Amino acid sequence: MGKIASCKEARRKTKRIMLDSPNYNREIVDSELQVAIIAALKDEIRAFGSASLLVSGGSTPKRLFDLLSNEKLEWDKVTLSLVDERFLPNGHTDQNGELIKEHLLKNEAIKANFIPLVFDPADAENNLKMAVKAFENVSRPFTVVVLGMGTDGHTASLFPDSPMLDRAMDKNSSDLLLNVTTPSSPYSRITFSRKVLLDAKNLFLHYYGAEKKEILASVLDCTNQEKYPISGFVNQQENVLKVYWAI
Repeated sequence: MGKIASCKEARRKTKRIMLDSPNYNREIVDSELQVAIIAALKDEIRAFGSASLLVSGGSTPKRLFDLLSNEKLEWDKVTLSLVDERFLPNGHTDQNGELIKEHLLKNEAIKANFIPLVFDPADAENNLKMAVKAFENVSRPFTVVVLGMGTDGHTASLFPDSPMLDRAMDKNSSDLLLNVTTPSSPYSRITFSRKVLLDAKNLFLHYYGAEKKEILASVLDCTNQEKYPISGFVNQQENVLKVYWAI
């Protein structure tokens, strides 16, 4: 992958919706994103009888998950999963799935159909096959995908130093999920490919902090996706990325 041809061209072609609350209040931003997610899920259930929601791990979405868990929704018609996961046994405190169980799979949302990404923690290749099979009957494109962003510009498990980055970011990829490693992380991971995530009917980016705002500003200035993988979701024409940010 090379750099985008020019900053001018990238800005002209990018489809994005920036949401900067006047007071940059995290609680307000979380509530606004909560409303947007629930509206999209309700519309999908109304139209097709089921919906899907893929979320990110980390500390940023905890309050959002708590809010979503109390929503009156036909959660039994929602498939819930993660955009990526650390390859660790279920129950490990560093697993994103544990965050979902603690903050989202409770209250009203306990009825959601949760599909983890780790089934066989002893064998990564077999686990990949099992994870792919688990999504065989889940309609795509996914209804809602909520991405996060690291200070290194990664999103999902699409890391700038990953040997698998080119394949994972390939817009023509046939991969649903991939096993990835990265020197910057102590754990192997499994992640959805950029193509699958980018195809979502409703694509959101949720992050906090001035440092990450500066990262996104750099991405908007035509940063290539080998340096900042999030650029592959920002500087593109295929979908609208809705950005929810607070200081």
